[in-house]
Amino acid sequence: MLRRTLVLLVGAMIAMLCASARPMAAGMDGVIMQGGKMMMMKAGKAMDPMTAGVTMSNGAVVTPDGAVKEPGGRATHLKDGQMMMMDGTIMDGGKPKAMMKPRGMNTGE
Repeated sequence: MLRRTLVLLVGAMIAMLCASARPMAAGMDGVIMQGGKMMMMKAGKAMDPMTAGVTMSNGAVVTPDGAVKEPGGRATHLKDGQMMMMDGTIMDGGKPKAMMKPRGMNTGE
C-alpha cells in the first residue's frame, strides 16, 4: 500500500513538472536576428520572416531590419543571434543583456 502511494505521488509530481514547463515555452515569443534576417519567434523557435515592425509590451519597437527604438528614445540594432522577447528584454546568447535585464531577474551571473 505504501509503495503504491509513493508511486502515485512521484507520478503526480512528474506530471506537475511537465505541465509547468509548457508555459515557459509559451513565454519564449519574440523576434530574433538570424542569418542577417529578422524572424518572428514562437515558443523559442524562429518561424517566419518579419514583414512589419513589432511593438513589445514595454513600448520598444523592432523593425524588420533589426533596428530597435526603446521607449526612452534610445536606438540600437540587433546583431545576429540576438533576440528580443515580447516584454522588451534583449537576449544575447540565451541570457538577458545586463542593461535590459528585468528587475529581480536572476541570471546566475
